[in-house]
Amino acid sequence: MARDRTPSPADQSQWALIWRQFRKRRLAVVCAAIILSLVTISVFAPFLANDRPLVYRGTNRFEYREAVRTLREVLSRLADKTDKAPDAKTRNTLLTSVRLQGSLMRKALTPADAEALGTLINEAETAGAAGNAERLLELRNSIQKEFGRRDIPLQSRTFWPVLASLTWADLLFMVFNVVLLAFPLWQRPVHRWTEHHAALRKWVFLGVWIGLPCLSGWLWQMAVPARNDRTNYKNGVLASEASANSSLVIYESVTWPPIPYGLDEDDISYKEGKPALFASPDKKSNKTSPWNGPHWLGTDSIGRDVACRMIWGGRVSLSVGIVAVSIYVTIGIVIGAIAGYFRGWTDLIISRIIEIVICFPAFFLILTIVAFVGPSIFNIMVIIGLTGWTGIARLIRGEFLRLVNQEFVLAGRALGYSPTRLIFKHVLPNAMAPVLVSATFGVAGAILTESSLSFLGLGISAPTPSWGGMLSSGRDAIFRAPWLIWYPGLAIFITISCYNLVGEALRDASDPRLRGSR
Repeated sequence: MARDRTPSPADQSQWALIWRQFRKRRLAVVCAAIILSLVTISVFAPFLANDRPLVYRGTNRFEYREAVRTLREVLSRLADKTDKAPDAKTRNTLLTSVRLQGSLMRKALTPADAEALGTLINEAETAGAAGNAERLLELRNSIQKEFGRRDIPLQSRTFWPVLASLTWADLLFMVFNVVLLAFPLWQRPVHRWTEHHAALRKWVFLGVWIGLPCLSGWLWQMAVPARNDRTNYKNGVLASEASANSSLVIYESVTWPPIPYGLDEDDISYKEGKPALFASPDKKSNKTSPWNGPHWLGTDSIGRDVACRMIWGGRVSLSVGIVAVSIYVTIGIVIGAIAGYFRGWTDLIISRIIEIVICFPAFFLILTIVAFVGPSIFNIMVIIGLTGWTGIARLIRGEFLRLVNQEFVLAGRALGYSPTRLIFKHVLPNAMAPVLVSATFGVAGAILTESSLSFLGLGISAPTPSWGGMLSSGRDAIFRAPWLIWYPGLAIFITISCYNLVGEALRDASDPRLRGSR
């Protein structure tokens, strides 16, 4: 008879039981999928809404000219012998810039010209390291004369503008998001390979969840230098060989994002003599250029695409909730664990501090602090995190008071385990289920707080979009352009509702008295 591999409830861990009960609540599962979809869309915003092509093949004369100009200025700075001469640290930075600009120029040139330029760049680096000003000026003039001509031939190659614009943080969160989405695919092989090595399994999971994203971000930071790309890629679409000097970008083939608009790109084709540039979602574009797609959610008062700003605004609104809750959950866990484990005077003092902080209305306290420190995404995340820890601390304290006299804790004390080991390795894992539920509700509250601050003008500073900021900008045109209120308001409503429904499902799933009711 085949052996049943499905473990019984008595053999499953607390987290496995919670997940099993959570999956029975289909509405909560759908809400969790919606939240994950919104987060994924926000993380991959550069590939979904951008005024830069995903990939194109052709020439970029603007990028080449900018590299020539920058190289000329850097060589002149290295050759400076006045009181403003660069010090050793600045000289090393300038030499790195010489190498970078030379690499950009060589990639654009034909093989013969690239080889000749490479020789001059190597000589420039040697002369710069030696401080030979005369030779640097000679090389600067030679490079400008031979390779700075407007008619110099450039070879066609493949460009990845969106990839080049990504930062290490973008790649870190993208890799983490992919790891999260692919969790059902890789967690079972990991369990099978480490079936008899529980300690190794923990390290593998830690490496995949934290190590892989961090390593990817670090390697990207080392391999792809940050630079300011000011190329106007849109002008190259209508260009031909005859207008190469005016467009500076020539495409042989090009692929644009689904929403080919930038955050601050204004589309004046809708103005039609009117002072406002509102375009309703159902209005067709007046332009005929190949890159110009429809404005799916309309435009705002200065012609910016609402769909683009919704996607990028989700980055701010969702990250504020997740990061702020992570901050105050960490603070609340540490403080509540100390109070609940040691009790006595420690618990008395910490409890009085918690009660004092609770006396202040949280939203008005945040308003006061933001008014002093100034509005920014970092300040808002930190302020929400520093003012919202009291509920988590009281919850953890109560769980520790319930668990601290259990047999497994007394056994650990008898074996001589340190308080740190007992708190974080034995007691805390058994007290985290209610914290997870509270954190889920807290994310929804933090998103609502950020939206309220942005609506009042004390949130994220322009031009960075957020859903609350978009609501605030649309209230003056609620009758002329109601879609400026509809879409960000609907996004906030859906996100908060989904978080609350997921929180309720987790609360029910973590309650043993309700596990048999569904």
